[in-house]
Amino acid sequence: MSSENCILNEKEIIPAEEVFHESCRKVLDGYISCTEGEREDFKDHAYRVYKIVKAYTSDDLPPEAASLSLIHDVADRMFNKKSTKYNDVWARNAADALYGFMDDEKISHEQLEYSASLLADMAKIEQSAAHHRRQMAEIAEEESNEDYQEIYSLVAERHMGEVSPEQWAIAQPLLDLDHMRLEMDKVNIEAFIIKGAEIMDNLQHPSSKRESAVLQDVLEAESFYAPILEAMGYEAFAAELRSVAKVRRLIGQDKEDLVKSAKETQDRVLQVGMDKIADKIFGVNDGTINYAIRKDEDSGEYSTYMGEFAADTEYGNMVAGNWRIKTVGSLADKLKGGDGIMDIVGMMVISRDRETTACDFAHFIADRLKEFRPVCARNKNKPIYIQGTKEYVDIVEQNLRELGVSSDEYLIKIDTDEKCEKRGYPIYEISKVTFVVVVDDVEIPVEIQFITKDERCRARTGEVSHIAYKYLQSQGFGKDNLEEETTRQRVERIKIVSLAEEVLGALYKRRYDMKNSKNTGDLGLNPKSLSNEDKFIERLIDLRADN
Repeated sequence: MSSENCILNEKEIIPAEEVFHESCRKVLDGYISCTEGEREDFKDHAYRVYKIVKAYTSDDLPPEAASLSLIHDVADRMFNKKSTKYNDVWARNAADALYGFMDDEKISHEQLEYSASLLADMAKIEQSAAHHRRQMAEIAEEESNEDYQEIYSLVAERHMGEVSPEQWAIAQPLLDLDHMRLEMDKVNIEAFIIKGAEIMDNLQHPSSKRESAVLQDVLEAESFYAPILEAMGYEAFAAELRSVAKVRRLIGQDKEDLVKSAKETQDRVLQVGMDKIADKIFGVNDGTINYAIRKDEDSGEYSTYMGEFAADTEYGNMVAGNWRIKTVGSLADKLKGGDGIMDIVGMMVISRDRETTACDFAHFIADRLKEFRPVCARNKNKPIYIQGTKEYVDIVEQNLRELGVSSDEYLIKIDTDEKCEKRGYPIYEISKVTFVVVVDDVEIPVEIQFITKDERCRARTGEVSHIAYKYLQSQGFGKDNLEEETTRQRVERIKIVSLAEEVLGALYKRRYDMKNSKNTGDLGLNPKSLSNEDKFIERLIDLRADN
């Protein structure tokens, strides 16, 4: 075989996703080379967004979707007429760059159709987030106090003045499950993930000189992007979005010293290392720690650290579950409130059933807790806490008694049959303990929760999910005011809980449908997004015809 044929064969076997990625890179470079007045870090921003997508989604997305994150802003300049960054010159430049991409014979028809759909969806999602923010501002203005009415223009309009420290603290997000459901139903979730990465980078590297624009990004991150990412199971992604949003709020309140202090606190824990911490907690030397976030060397510092763990125990059982180190934003927010931080490290032992959970928890309390300094969590006067139905609490208490743990050492909260019936579902079943562990002379506050797989599922997408709880709060339902609740209020609350289950379950399923699509090599498209794709192609053709 000649050397010429070898080169030819090498070219032929270049993976299609690499060819596609190179084509996206050319679009980005082509647009930048002929466009004046763009944000100074336009190209750097594109690559940062790409790295965020790769780091936080663990390659769930088809490679084409990750590559399209490089040109999200190019497509926006051409297609999104509602954007404040839109102008005719940039639109034509973007159309020229994208036309070469759409006419590239090395890219398959399936890839081109997928690209047009996702790029169009991104503009749709940005508009949906802005609509949600304005709508929530209108609700807050109508129903809340004078403080919220005063900041309406900051949240809903193009306010050009400064944002005071007090206003940075006042503007709080609201959730709207109906809006989340309706808007996400019309787009491909890969596009939403890319937009979530974009808003994260915009918060980390603000490009707008308008302070209210940054505040608006904060609100969209907190009330639109983070809840949806959390519902899809991207806990690390959602946690980091909330963290950078909290950091922006604190900077706006002239409290950068709290952010610095929080980063120093987190760094001390990171220097010890999660491996050492887990080994010390469970008394083993060969525990396994995995990280949910994958970092390139040049991908920057992320303040979210979480993943999975597994460890053998002295009584012969293996415990496994999730761990996380509190984010910089969350730590700083706690410091702002003056509260003690009881869970810089949080761990969740997830077991297959109640009996196993009760056994794991009881053995930890009896065998391991004596090695550490127990501390009481906020609003608790004992470090050990158990809550759930009487049946669940009885199982846990029996295991504790058998190992010699007195009932004086823990608190319990039993969900009575009457309360359960009135609420419509049982409360979250959980056993947990808070304590301080010392590793390498560093004191680390830890909280460990013990739950079943079923409860973990309920906490993600069921009645007791964090999102459902926050939504109930926003609708005026208290944490536990069942006795004062009217029949009408109960019916309304149950409807909200059912809606939350429906929305969260559907979003969680769509993530796994996307993963399955990627694994089969099929670039599956949401049929309801095809009209967005058609509009994108029409816009591209119209702009090219004007040249």
